[in-house]
Amino acid sequence: MKSQKYNFDMTLSPDPSTYAGELALPYVTAAVTGAETIANNRCRLIEGIVHKAVIEDLSYDAGLIQDAATCAFSDGASMTLTEQVLTLSDLKVNEEICRGTIFPTYVGAAGRMRRNGQIPPDFAEFLLASTAAKAATSVETLMWGGASPFGLGLLSDDGTFDITGVRASAMGGFAEFDLTGITSGPVLTASNILEALDGVFAAAAATPGILNKPGCGFYISYEAFAFMQQAIAQQGTDAGYNRDLKTVTYLGYPVYPTAGIPNTVDVIAFTYPENIVVGTNAYTGNEAASLIPVYQYDGSDNVRVTMNFAVGVQVAVAADGVVGFDFTA
Repeated sequence: MKSQKYNFDMTLSPDPSTYAGELALPYVTAAVTGAETIANNRCRLIEGIVHKAVIEDLSYDAGLIQDAATCAFSDGASMTLTEQVLTLSDLKVNEEICRGTIFPTYVGAAGRMRRNGQIPPDFAEFLLASTAAKAATSVETLMWGGASPFGLGLLSDDGTFDITGVRASAMGGFAEFDLTGITSGPVLTASNILEALDGVFAAAAATPGILNKPGCGFYISYEAFAFMQQAIAQQGTDAGYNRDLKTVTYLGYPVYPTAGIPNTVDVIAFTYPENIVVGTNAYTGNEAASLIPVYQYDGSDNVRVTMNFAVGVQVAVAADGVVGFDFTA
């Protein structure tokens, strides 16, 4: 590293670099809402949870409507109340960053903003925002895979996508479609992805009400999404060269590429965004973010970034979905 003085636009005495409650929201919220599933509105976000939240769902059968010929009150016994509990996991970010390493990136960002007529970013805010963006990627992974310290994930409870993990996940109550039933076995490829989607869709069609839910569709890995694009491109005479395949649908239902589902996992989830619930402790005053200038007292050129927040996932209606997976292994 070159021996030179950097102007980082940091005034740290008295300490304005510790943010709590509302002051921490821009940073800790970005670490959560930057997760792809949340950022693309492919789930329902509930903020302001302290520890747990009970998600209630009401359903009615045909007994809701009765004959009005009698004057007596007769309960139709048509309502069913189901509850799902969403529990938050306390998470933190601890990162040590060399100022000299991050400085060129900061200067580049500030330069672009100046050319755009915007105010250059404060270096402290830049560090916190950059760390939050990276943390969001990890939150996305934890949301779907679970594992310590997160706990319950949408498709696993321990970070391992196997039969045990899937059945113990938040989506463990979904109907199961065994991918081993497709022609080429459980491994998804461009030649069998449409057949796999067809099987999952058929299972979803057998579950009352799912297909009418707004936004319901397929959640798959980016590799499986690429197979879907290849399969669609091979349909017709133009081989897809003149088509925009950035977004694709199957039978009119969206196919969502999901970074939280690893490319190495052959799994397809079918549900609707409102059924996937993500909870956070944002706006409770318990969230915090800090920038610690350790370079001031240890002779290094480092700055430490810390964040504390809580996140949890659950499905609102345990049976409203389908999981396609190798359930015979």
